[in-house]
Amino acid sequence: MLCCSHLFADSNFQKGDKLYATKVKDLYAQGDNQKAIGRLLPTAEVEVVEVKGDKLLIKISGYVQEGAHHAIYFAPNRRILNAALGRTAGITPKIGADKTPKDSVQKWNVAEVTVWSDSANLNKEVQSLYKQANESYVANCSICHSLYETTKFNANQWSGIVKSMSMRSGMDKESMYLLTQYLQKNASDMPKSK
Repeated sequence: MLCCSHLFADSNFQKGDKLYATKVKDLYAQGDNQKAIGRLLPTAEVEVVEVKGDKLLIKISGYVQEGAHHAIYFAPNRRILNAALGRTAGITPKIGADKTPKDSVQKWNVAEVTVWSDSANLNKEVQSLYKQANESYVANCSICHSLYETTKFNANQWSGIVKSMSMRSGMDKESMYLLTQYLQKNASDMPKSK
């Protein structure tokens, strides 16, 4: 199954648009650079800062662990990546307020980074991505066992569960990334306002 092929929104994006990655996307330090410095994960929200042809300067917001600023997470203390930057990327996220949850042994801060990407594989809304992921979940995961509610497991558990089932599912890698993001972002320990 090819992931998200019917979800490629128009590329008439403008400054200020909120967009969502439909698949794993390369990130670049400069708009004309061909060397990727990181990756954006499916369903991650970005904001368009600048448009240059088919290249977009985007702002990625999230949370970082103290001492691990190359990984930008969707929520503190949850292993849901929005984006990952190479350790030698030369890009450092802007670090904001402390948002360490009371149950965390690690310090977490709000963070944002501005990087370039192309305008392909971005959508103006996330619900169609979640719908596709849910359809994939129903079609693939109910073959061998009954389906669990997305709230049966917490966000960190879903990642391992999906990974352990990936070889049996027959789903391609892009579909697995999308499914994992969907299940994690709808897990038992995720705030409903996120």
